[in-house]
Order: sequence, then C-alpha cells, then structure tokens
Amino acid sequence: MEWKDWEPHYNRIVARLNLDPQADRNATSLLDSLLEEKPPSPFLERLERIIEGRDVVVCGAGPSLEAHLKETIPAKGFSDMIYVASDGAASALLEFGYRCDVLVTDLDGDPKALMETIRKGAIPIVHAHGDNMDKIAEFVPTLDVVLGSTQVEPTDRVSLWGGFTDGDRACYLVSHYDPSRVILAGMDFGDVVGRWSKPGHRFSFMADERKRKKLQIARELISDLESRIDLDFTILE
Repeated sequence: MEWKDWEPHYNRIVARLNLDPQADRNATSLLDSLLEEKPPSPFLERLERIIEGRDVVVCGAGPSLEAHLKETIPAKGFSDMIYVASDGAASALLEFGYRCDVLVTDLDGDPKALMETIRKGAIPIVHAHGDNMDKIAEFVPTLDVVLGSTQVEPTDRVSLWGGFTDGDRACYLVSHYDPSRVILAGMDFGDVVGRWSKPGHRFSFMADERKRKKLQIARELISDLESRIDLDFTILE
C-alpha cells in the first residue's frame, strides 16, 4: 500500500474518530527506533513464503469466533490452512488448539497469550498508533522476530499495508502476498464485542459508541478491499 493511496482513507478515519495524526507518527518513530537492530527484509520474505499461494483463515476476535473454530472450520475441512490472528483472536486459537502462523496486533490482547503465540512460532506484526506507545516500548524489545506496521507514513523498518483495526489490517496484509483465497472467521461488525478482544472478559460484551464506529470502519475497509482486488474472500456465517 502506497501512502498516497492510503492517506485519503486515513484522513477520513481521523475525522470520524478525532485521532491525533502526530501521535500516530510519534508511535511509528518509536517503533522504528526499536527495530533498528532487527532489519525487516528476512521477516518480510518469511511472511511472503507463509502466505503466497495458500488458503488463509483470518481470525477476528468477534463473538462468532468460538463457533467458527469449534464447528464451522472443522466441518468445512479448513483446519489445515494458514491461520492469521488479529490480536485477541490469538487467545481463542490457543484455547481451541489451533496453530497461529501470523499475529497482527496493536498489543491490546492478553499479553500472556500474545507471547505464547509468538513462542509457538507465529510471526508477530506489531502496529504503532498514538495510544499504545507504552506497550510498544515494553513489548517489542523482548522479541527476536518482529515486524512493524503503521497507519501513517511508513519508514524503512515500519511498513504500511493499509487497514485500521487489527482485523481489517490483517486482511490488507494477507492480500498483499497473493494468497489463493481468504476466509474470514470471527469477523463481526455489530454491537457485540467478543470476549477475547480485551483481557479480563469471560463473556462477550456490548460495544461502546467508539468501538461501534471502529467496527463500521473495519467493515467498510474490508468491503473496499474486496471490490479492488481479484481475490476469493469468504466470510463465515
């Protein structure tokens, strides 16, 4: 994704959510500095090898994810595919015994689950935005393998794939590397937030107004992506 192509989307999101672009740029600069000794090229090549030509399941952390992992995916024979977790969805994959190949996270999920997912071999893509600089500073130095992502101008070490929430950003990232098809699990855009989205929740919970706006943005961005690329997207019911 080129910045000139993403910038109009970003500017609309800034206006809708009253974001601070300079805070996003500061977070990106911090992440870039923490990746100084971790050049991205070998990790980007590994990411491409994982996804290119494969069937990929992108898991959101919505309330439907449990049923998809326990029932729909085994019934459809999707279990032996590449699995990409968007943040808290990593906890669900661990809970139900699925391998995670790629973790797309802004570090809002359960830290223990995120670290366990990485320990088991997932390649982490850590996202920088204005609200998670403290988590970036704490988490990224502990990782030997890591890629950085941003929603503003990219740097030599922090990439821009497009997307805003972890779920839709995972879709943009995966589509960049020419998968055979993409299956979306646990992608819910309504008023209920899945229990894995934030640590400490035993059950799904109602979204507040800001979260509902973010889910609507995610829906719009995924729809825009589907309309622009020649790729088989399947959203599990």
